[in-house]
Amino acid sequence: MRLFLYTTFLFFILSSCTSGVITDPELDNLVTLLTGEFSNTDQAENDLTFAHLNLTNTRIWKDKPGYWIFSQIYDAKKTKNIYYQRIQHYERLDSLTIKSTSYKVLNIKKEERSTIDLDYLNKIKIESLEAVTGCHLYFKKETSSIYSGKTKKKSCYTSIPNVDYISSTLIVSNGKITSWTKGFNTKGKQVWGKINGPYKYIRITGKNKWLFL
Repeated sequence: MRLFLYTTFLFFILSSCTSGVITDPELDNLVTLLTGEFSNTDQAENDLTFAHLNLTNTRIWKDKPGYWIFSQIYDAKKTKNIYYQRIQHYERLDSLTIKSTSYKVLNIKKEERSTIDLDYLNKIKIESLEAVTGCHLYFKKETSSIYSGKTKKKSCYTSIPNVDYISSTLIVSNGKITSWTKGFNTKGKQVWGKINGPYKYIRITGKNKWLFL
């Protein structure tokens, strides 16, 4: 009888330990490297052609399929100036590729400050998202802690004046994210975005910021 009770107890202990098993370690690792707060402080101080920006990536909607991140970029000094706000969905595409889909949040309010309003995020519904078509990022694992993602050629069309399409490259590593987005005209000439290299964001806080929506 004691053996039965011990076996039953051990079964429940092991079941509780495995209930949160990570089924895709590579995908989970990429999202872990992405989440947190980053800044290009050193780059902006050494090269005045780069604006001083902060990047925050916050994990949300843990109960939904895939991995969801609320991402925003804002001016490090004038934090009311928010340049980018998107919800991004990361999922496995095939054995070698992870795909990121970017979504606009319809009618999202411009925060007076760059800090994330948790109450507001809690009210966001998937139905209020609008996918940015053709602008998926496709990530490949380069090393154990480096992932490289980029858009497909001439797939991400834009409404930016005089720009036909954009290309984006994102390299994610331990404590660092580099982002390079360039705009091209119909002749394939770059007419928008940085020419002398990507923005280089270095982690300044937290590996993971969890929001349970």
